[in-house]
Amino acid sequence: MIPAIGLASGIGGRKLGAGEGPLFVRKHFNEDLLWETMVMPEIGRIGDPCEAIASLNQKFAEAAYSMAQREPFFLSVGGDHSCAIGMWSGVAAAKKQEGNLGLIWIDAHMDSHTPQTSETGNIHGMPLAALLGYGDERLKHILYPHPKLQPQNIALIGIRSFESGELELLQRLNVRVYFMEEVNERGLDAVMREAHALVTSDTVGYGISFDLDSIDPAHIAAVGTPVPGGLDPEEVLNAFSLFEERPPLAFELVEYNPSLDDGFRTLRFIRRLISKIKLAAVLPARS
Repeated sequence: MIPAIGLASGIGGRKLGAGEGPLFVRKHFNEDLLWETMVMPEIGRIGDPCEAIASLNQKFAEAAYSMAQREPFFLSVGGDHSCAIGMWSGVAAAKKQEGNLGLIWIDAHMDSHTPQTSETGNIHGMPLAALLGYGDERLKHILYPHPKLQPQNIALIGIRSFESGELELLQRLNVRVYFMEEVNERGLDAVMREAHALVTSDTVGYGISFDLDSIDPAHIAAVGTPVPGGLDPEEVLNAFSLFEERPPLAFELVEYNPSLDDGFRTLRFIRRLISKIKLAAVLPARS
């Protein structure tokens, strides 16, 4: 069984239904996942969204820190993508004395806004910026007041929806972004190989943050912010065999909204994804 933690919150996004995703996954994957922590907002006590998200991510970061110290690999299931702040703050803190953390960010969006550049103010569009040390102090100082990730250790894959403010930040920092045009031109396998080499160079290890909206909504529709023209689910599953060569330290799955999952098509993909993760990441790491 794969050790797992979850953050069941949709406060950072447009639709609160994403907060039900981790609870739904826990209910349907008890045979595959060994749940240790499920962080949840207090009912009726959200208040200031940023304050609430910072508090939740602090608790989640502590859980991720503990898991990263004890386990060679674990799975995180989040609601909206603001949970990435706590998740990767915890993993980075656990590995801080050994070296830098690499991260592959698979998503339709850059999620690299700050409060000054965001048009909506939705915090699920800000986690990567916070991890790089930009944005609200409460978000970027989770566990310790320094950036959790270095720009040269990050690769974004599948990007096709973004605004000028976040693009400018990533370009200024020289973060490697594989837009969908490049993925379509070169193929996902080639892109994933190159990204894998980037995030494993001069790092102690790497993680994968996987937003379900990276997949084309023609195949996966149970997400809050679908964007046409995304990744093919079969190519994604096939490309993940690459991780057998050097497994990740952790895998993060986010933005599943079960209320939108007609016929449980997305849930079936998640089942296949978890099976692939179990084979590619967990078994080789523990053999």
